[in-house]
Amino acid sequence: MGILFCSPSPAAARSEKKKPETVINISESCVDRLTREEKESAEKQASAEVLNIPQNVSENDWIMKLKCLDDAHSNTYGLTVQGFYKLADEVESNIEDVRPNLCSAVDIIQCLKKNKCCSIKCRSHMDRFIDCVDTTRINIIKEQIECDLKEKRKKEAEDAENFLRSE
Repeated sequence: MGILFCSPSPAAARSEKKKPETVINISESCVDRLTREEKESAEKQASAEVLNIPQNVSENDWIMKLKCLDDAHSNTYGLTVQGFYKLADEVESNIEDVRPNLCSAVDIIQCLKKNKCCSIKCRSHMDRFIDCVDTTRINIIKEQIECDLKEKRKKEAEDAENFLRSE
């Protein structure tokens, strides 16, 4: 099978004899960990010295300082919370004017509220709404095609006119 030694192997005994007793064996990972901890603590001390943060400042003082900084930033760069809401309202009011309200879904909503359990009763309202949306979409597409054709005819007429002038 194999030879079992109760005492250290002869090779291990020789390697132990070669090591002086004054040397401390530390693995590389231990050395790295110790040096990394020293570097991190030195960096923390340096950053605390650079910032000059007083340790006894209360939380309310910090909140007030942050509020002052935020107000100064808002005033400097011009966008405050109130200004944002005002601008958002203005944009939304312009969007509503652009959006056509040709097909109203109010009838469908009211019917669905009345018939919560049986939405099939609202089928006629839904069909009218779908027809309205489809008709509106088709009309918009027709208008776009007509505009494109007019522009194309106008360009062809200008090209023909320029050709006749050049001769």
